[in-house]
Amino acid sequence: MPYRAMKESLNAVIDSLSDGILVTDDLGRVILYNQKAESLLGITGKAALGQPVQDHIRNEVLVGLITKILTLNMPYHAEEVCLMDTGKTRLRVHVNPVRDTNGLLIGSVTLLHDVAQLSAIDNIKSNNFLAMVSHQLKSPLSSTLLQTSILLEEMVGGINEKQKDLLQKVKAKIKGMAELVNDILDVCFIEEGGYVTQIEPLNLAEILQRTIELMQPQAQDKDIALQVTAEDDLPLISGNKSGMEAMFINLISNAIKYTHSRGQVSIGLKKDAQHLQLKVSDTGIGIEERDIFRIFDKFYRVRSERTKYISGSGLGLTIVKGVVDAHRGSIYVESEVGKGTTFTVLLPIG
Repeated sequence: MPYRAMKESLNAVIDSLSDGILVTDDLGRVILYNQKAESLLGITGKAALGQPVQDHIRNEVLVGLITKILTLNMPYHAEEVCLMDTGKTRLRVHVNPVRDTNGLLIGSVTLLHDVAQLSAIDNIKSNNFLAMVSHQLKSPLSSTLLQTSILLEEMVGGINEKQKDLLQKVKAKIKGMAELVNDILDVCFIEEGGYVTQIEPLNLAEILQRTIELMQPQAQDKDIALQVTAEDDLPLISGNKSGMEAMFINLISNAIKYTHSRGQVSIGLKKDAQHLQLKVSDTGIGIEERDIFRIFDKFYRVRSERTKYISGSGLGLTIVKGVVDAHRGSIYVESEVGKGTTFTVLLPIG
């Protein structure tokens, strides 16, 4: 086979590889790389050929590894970084020295493996598993909750006070499990991009009113006053109805949950420049400054003497943040321990 044809065949083979390959000579000049390496490292065409590696590769960690291999000139030495971020890409990088038949160092070869795709696949598998398990649990939990309510209401026969107390505790536990299952399903739905589908014009004032009606019993149980103000003739927004309902419910439910008896929760909805502004304020226990940056994390709950008797899945605010992000909005938190917390959500109009 002629040399040119052989070279073209070799390049075709190298370009077909799913991993990136970058080869330098002993002076650190780039002599070969494939299309995957171009993509992962942001190299334009073949402009880097014959040039020092640092002139075309902006990642200092990778350049440092290659330089180290070429400088140390140690037999059997290699360098590996398991996770190296390059923009939105996460790579496993392995750098080896290249030697001739006499053992002299003549360059380096770098293998670049994109692990972001594997992480995405793992996340999908994890979400699918969680969603499947949650769906399987949802029906029997709902059925058990209904049957427990029937027993408590003595629809199938009388029960004594001790039995009633025990059943009420069982009902509370089942209700907590059912809420956790629903929250997990909501989080899976968010992470699969569910709230960016089924978009329609929404009247947030109507959704707020329905949410208040739903939350009134919870507020009344703690003698908490709900104060609601909504401007007239608010413009519609484009959004997912289920997502907006979940956002309202979680914000208001949280405010009630973390507010002492005879406290107050204020909810305001108004137009603010090119956004609709939702503000939920409470006179509750507040959030320590060190905890604020973590409250949107999955399953994160503030642990203190003030919160140890408050139940919850730790997913409510994760759901809120997911819904807001899916609708290209923003959310802000202001809090003072012992005085209360305010969540402000801005959602773009149109």
